[in-house]
Amino acid sequence: MLKYINPEAKEPLLITLFTKVGCPYCARAKAALKEKGLEYEEIVLSDTITVKSLKAVTGATTVPQVYIDGKQIGDSGALLAYLKA
Repeated sequence: MLKYINPEAKEPLLITLFTKVGCPYCARAKAALKEKGLEYEEIVLSDTITVKSLKAVTGATTVPQVYIDGKQIGDSGALLAYLKA
């Protein structure tokens, strides 16, 4: 439908960010996304969503872990490189 209304329009990216409270790298990733005007869904590790859960889903044990349109981008450094490309 979007292509019918505006053939040059792009669908918004689906961005998911796994984070942890107090993580400076997570804050950097969120700031970079906000700076680019990109909306994201944030999943914060907690008592119910643990590092074990993160590893089961992403294969990683560090945060942030960023996914864009279902593709794993990686940590905040990888996100910054992705956004520059």
